[in-house]
Amino acid sequence: MKQPTQIVAKVDYVGRGAVVTVPQSIEPWHTRCLREQLLWLLDQRISEIVIDFTFTVSCAAGMREAMERVHTRAEARGIELSLVLGAGSPAARILNGSGLTRLLYTHSDRTEAERGLLERFAERKRGSASGAVPSQRGDGRTSCT
Repeated sequence: MKQPTQIVAKVDYVGRGAVVTVPQSIEPWHTRCLREQLLWLLDQRISEIVIDFTFTVSCAAGMREAMERVHTRAEARGIELSLVLGAGSPAARILNGSGLTRLLYTHSDRTEAERGLLERFAERKRGSASGAVPSQRGDGRTSCT
């Protein structure tokens, strides 16, 4: 029996948003940790999350359910959620089955996603009095065993 391992997606804060880089391989036991990390991130003071599946070469079917849960929580909190996803990637095949690729905006690459986050941050900053970025409440890591 394989021992479940800890997995943590890399989180980069851009403007008032976050870009989450999903690991190369998402095994069935990793989906719970990824889901928990993304749900934790939704509790932070951010306005957008971009989930980057660019480097993912293997994706367990359980990621579909995890992403559906994250999408539901993001909508409830009014947080924009989008993806960086290649058309024929393993993650795209999994997420197409849930319909999330039709519901969420999909960026062609990470650079485009980051540029969009910065542009929307600048627009919000011009529209608000302070525009200050709230401090983050942690480093985005959760532990799952």
